[in-house]
Amino acid sequence: MLLSASQRRGFDGANAIRRHMARTGCTLGGHRLWTEVELSTLRRLFPGDPHLHDLLPGRTTCAIRHKARQLGLVPPLRIWSEAEAQKLRRPYAKGEPMAALLEMFPGKTKRQIWSKANRIGIVRPRPAPKPTGFALLDQVRLRAHQLGLTMRDLDSYTGGRGYFCAPRRHDLRLVGRAVAVMGGRIHVRWTTTDGSMDRRRG
Repeated sequence: MLLSASQRRGFDGANAIRRHMARTGCTLGGHRLWTEVELSTLRRLFPGDPHLHDLLPGRTTCAIRHKARQLGLVPPLRIWSEAEAQKLRRPYAKGEPMAALLEMFPGKTKRQIWSKANRIGIVRPRPAPKPTGFALLDQVRLRAHQLGLTMRDLDSYTGGRGYFCAPRRHDLRLVGRAVAVMGGRIHVRWTTTDGSMDRRRG
């Protein structure tokens, strides 16, 4: 078969590139070619060995994953079906643990599940605020959570300047403001002489 002039130039160019790579060990862009030793190491240790980067000096995480994908070491990304997206809605919105979701969707990663939920607008319930060790403050933070308020909301409504987001002390003034904002009142209990509790409203 006779080749046209443009085809001959293409073959000549490809041969020139191969000769360059064989001579220099690099691509035309200056990237170092993978050696057989490196490829063998990658096939043997990817993805679980924590020392893989040490055994492949000069290879970035991105480069390692790209080469692993070329070698078929990374499972292909599965496209979400409409049925899977619908199946995800209820358990994700109910706050099912991620481990349970991974079992429900074999082959999916945590990142894939988070990304899909975000794209279709599913919101996981916010976890209850962690205890601070200040009983009254903890009750206020928990009540805000039950009302759908964030700690940023409380800071905004009370002028807390980050107090409710990261409390380091008991500030009764701000706590009182938050209680009032949420429509509550603080009750004080005094211990009487006989040891019983006498409640007075404050």
